[in-house]
Amino acid sequence: MVLIEQELPECNRRDKVDELAEKFCTNHGASKNSRKRLEKALFMVPRSRLDLLPYYSRLAAIFDRVFIDIASPLVKELEQQFHGLARWKKQQNIDNRIRNAKFIGELTKFRVAPPIVALRGFERCLKDFSGYNVDIACCLLESCGRFLHKTKHT
Repeated sequence: MVLIEQELPECNRRDKVDELAEKFCTNHGASKNSRKRLEKALFMVPRSRLDLLPYYSRLAAIFDRVFIDIASPLVKELEQQFHGLARWKKQQNIDNRIRNAKFIGELTKFRVAPPIVALRGFERCLKDFSGYNVDIACCLLESCGRFLHKTKHT
């Protein structure tokens, strides 16, 4: 399990993500503790590595099809952190808020997070459309705006 947590930040291509998912399913998938550790590792994306978010989302989408206890707690934690950080209007939280907004958007595009999660986040930003909430709303729209626009029921 430690090897997978070490390999996770190095997954910057589709084939590496697919290989890591296969390795996890064959070696560690049966253990509930390893699935919880993987969910925590997916949640802890490095702040400076926003380029990994689509690949982490792809990995969460793969595991969502196989295990039901990885993706839903991840989405729940991200949504709670998004709304928790939105209460504080400090500049030091902007990196975490941008990371959360992009991650929620990517998970929405991969159909791991329901569209209402991204729409609630967008609504939260629009209620106080000033300061950094403008940047966060832009991040949400950049990451999943087209998907939400083209999806029939949204």
